[in-house]
Amino acid sequence: MPHIPDPELISDMLQAALLKPETSVVLALGVLPGTVAPTVICRSTGPIIIRYGLEYLQRDAVLIPGLFAAEYGGILVGREAWDYTVQHSTLHPRADLLGLRSDGVEDQVRLRDLDLGRPAAVLAYESADARLPLARLDGYWLGPEAPPVPDLLQATLPRLEALPAACYAGQP
Repeated sequence: MPHIPDPELISDMLQAALLKPETSVVLALGVLPGTVAPTVICRSTGPIIIRYGLEYLQRDAVLIPGLFAAEYGGILVGREAWDYTVQHSTLHPRADLLGLRSDGVEDQVRLRDLDLGRPAAVLAYESADARLPLARLDGYWLGPEAPPVPDLLQATLPRLEALPAACYAGQP
């Protein structure tokens, strides 16, 4: 019997801060302006794990895929599983994805039960071992001395040219 590999959740580790101006959450890469209000900083600059997920059709949750299993054989893990799922999901509606839900529970789901028409979710985690996200991200901002932005983050999350006004001290 062939060996089935362990799922590999795709992730990127970045030195970043999490800002929460009003109802959104922004990933801030690089040096923050000195005028950013401390009250909007929900996590100061440090290592953050970014994971990418797909929305379920019938429930309010996200699946971070780690393993793609086609109905007639063929298994992919990690980034290969992500890329193949996103690019070829209509060819394999009965294929299974194994991964981690946004509520921290491991799950196995058929592709047809995911809403691949919606944008991918981008979630921030405290560490590679964390099962529950710190936040779902709405955008990212690049400041001075920002590290390189991973390609998948660029493709799935909008880049903000400026921090929202609510991030600055003295703003309502």
